[in-house]
Amino acid sequence: MSSTSNKPGGYASAAYVRALGQQPLAFGSTGGHLISRPIGALTDLAGPYPLFTCQTWTALAEAVATLPQGPVTLTLVTDPFAPLGPSALSAIFPICRNLHDHWVIDLAAPPTLSPHHRRKLAKAAPVRIESGPADPNFGPAWATLYAHLIARKDIRDARAFSAESLTAQLGVPGAHLVTAWQGETLLGADLYYLDRGRAFAHLSAYAPDGYARSVSYPMLAAALDALKPLASVIDLGGAPAGASGQGIADFKKGWTAQTLPSYLCGKVLDPAAYRTLSPDADPQGYFPSYRATDFRR
Repeated sequence: MSSTSNKPGGYASAAYVRALGQQPLAFGSTGGHLISRPIGALTDLAGPYPLFTCQTWTALAEAVATLPQGPVTLTLVTDPFAPLGPSALSAIFPICRNLHDHWVIDLAAPPTLSPHHRRKLAKAAPVRIESGPADPNFGPAWATLYAHLIARKDIRDARAFSAESLTAQLGVPGAHLVTAWQGETLLGADLYYLDRGRAFAHLSAYAPDGYARSVSYPMLAAALDALKPLASVIDLGGAPAGASGQGIADFKKGWTAQTLPSYLCGKVLDPAAYRTLSPDADPQGYFPSYRATDFRR
């Protein structure tokens, strides 16, 4: 795959939605997908976690306007590379808020590593790093690494992916894996998704010794070189607000000063049902209010 490829992959692929254990629903003529989620006897609609992206953003307004009756709400988080800004999105979605700023690396520009990151790389213990298209046969090892992450971060929400889901995510079109090894011992793995000349840092997990060796630094440095022929930019993602996300933010901003916003976009499709589910909803609070505990923050 080259940086000029127009082939959708990663979050734009129906295979990604299926890897999450969901049935992809075509979202009008956007080329993107939604999922339907149960709420008791009702349902709502959402873009797949963590980002919604599509092939035809100009079709988004019509897709929202022609949604069938039945779901209570629609919620999605926009791809930071989406060509629609907050004004255009607000014209489509009554709720439009900046959710996260994503750190973005321009692979054509000289690297802008912080002094801290340069020192980390200079002191990093030698490890063998491999990079290439992800293979679902790596699934058991990947699931073991991710189990360390779940335990370390005490993840109990939708991000606690099953072994089956993690294996399926390796088989999504555009999946690219960077791994670190000491001999035959796996220290860490970073999963990227390639989509139309862009690379998205999707998931990362490390063994305890990988954390001790700070392998995330040489792994990302290697990814910059490995992905350069395949993509023009890398989206490192955002970071949770507050103290819990400070370490993540420090790691990401040490590689680049460039950020792009992603937006939480929402619309109440059935006002009566929404009032029943969320009678005390704060208009400026979590949306949809009845899912405020879906992700721990």
